[in-house]
Amino acid sequence: MIEVLLFGAAADRAGTRTVRLDVKEASTLAAIWPLLADRYPDLASMRDTLAFAVNGEYAKMDGRVEPGDEVAVLPPVSGG
Repeated sequence: MIEVLLFGAAADRAGTRTVRLDVKEASTLAAIWPLLADRYPDLASMRDTLAFAVNGEYAKMDGRVEPGDEVAVLPPVSGG
């Protein structure tokens, strides 16, 4: 099991800020993303604009995820 924290527009599209995914063995963000996008299809179109962190550290899609990890899904930051 991993906990996924959604922020900003990603949370708005999913309608939740926290998701638990059943991941029983080590994987990568690339392998986990389809699980999240299947559960919340409105997130799928955001994939190329999102950043990810695993246990508080930014990670690329080949980043390793272990059961018990926390994954953050971060939308792009804008401001002025």
